[in-house]
Amino acid sequence: MPKPKTVSAYFKHIEGTLAHPILMKAYAVIKGTAPQIEEKIKWGAPSLEYKGVMITLVAFKNHAAIWFHKGALLQDKHRVLEASSEDTKSMRKYILTSPEMLNETALRDLVLEAVEKNETGEQVQGFNQRSGKYEHSALLNEALENNPRAQETFEGLTDYKKREYIEHIESAKQQATKERRLQKAMGLLEKGLGLNDKYRS
Repeated sequence: MPKPKTVSAYFKHIEGTLAHPILMKAYAVIKGTAPQIEEKIKWGAPSLEYKGVMITLVAFKNHAAIWFHKGALLQDKHRVLEASSEDTKSMRKYILTSPEMLNETALRDLVLEAVEKNETGEQVQGFNQRSGKYEHSALLNEALENNPRAQETFEGLTDYKKREYIEHIESAKQQATKERRLQKAMGLLEKGLGLNDKYRS
């Protein structure tokens, strides 16, 4: 089945799933709160935008997620947002397992805050800034020497995308984590992909 190209097609595609009624309800609240929001499909899911990316709606098997791309900047006075990990700088998610769980007041407040942050162009401090601390990775270099296909992909990447791989691997504190990240990196490179290509439009 072809991937949905519009938000309405996405909702039709997920009919019958747990996430469908949750995201339909959330979508109605969001659009009712900020009708100026534009909608697109990015990363295979509905992207609700106003002067830039703002909210992404994602269906999972056992829950639905409302992602706020500048969530770390929001007051979130109802405390409904969470980060995926301690390393997540900007994005925050609102996880729901039923339509009844949705706090409509909280969602409206978050949407209005998100619109304001995009109006001002405010960014989370340090977000999308590379530290420059990691210039090379011996682990990655050795693996690439033994994998021509991955090496060809890596050599064709921009310097920025190369640094993303290097920093992803070398920033791990434990050797075992470095090796797990290396394994993930090699799998992506073999497919001809940059580390974060799936998150880019």
